[in-house]
Amino acid sequence: MPKERILEGIKFKYSGLIDFKVFYKAIKDFWDSKGFDYIEKKHEEKVKEDGSRDVKFEWYCEKRVADYAVYIYEIEVEAEGLKLVDVDGRKMEHVDSLSVNLNGDLEFDYERFFGDKPFNIFLRALYEKYIVGSEIKEHKNKVAKIGLEFIDMLKDLTASYKV
Repeated sequence: MPKERILEGIKFKYSGLIDFKVFYKAIKDFWDSKGFDYIEKKHEEKVKEDGSRDVKFEWYCEKRVADYAVYIYEIEVEAEGLKLVDVDGRKMEHVDSLSVNLNGDLEFDYERFFGDKPFNIFLRALYEKYIVGSEIKEHKNKVAKIGLEFIDMLKDLTASYKV
């Protein structure tokens, strides 16, 4: 069981007021607090003629939780129509469309301890089923829990911008 998709295409959408710098930092702080290593695989910004911006970035987050298991998350964030607006005399940002897409994977035997030979694959299957089977269930639950906690954090953060 080299890699198993636990969370597939979990989506979060938002439109309204936002502090995009705080939003970006909250994403970074969340994964830092969980002890994940992350790489920003892609970051694009486009400025439109009306002065608004489109921002798109993708993150790859990984954490080795045991000698045999790794949690992996892929996050895509796309903000369209990000522009400064005046709200009660203070400058804020408004986003026409913000979408976050999350995938969560669980990878076992990431260092290929068992190798790729058919007999070794059979041994790995026995090991995963009978020796670490309950541990695998726990890891699957944790991958789902962390991913949903991330989405809940985004919901709470964006709800705080409601006026």
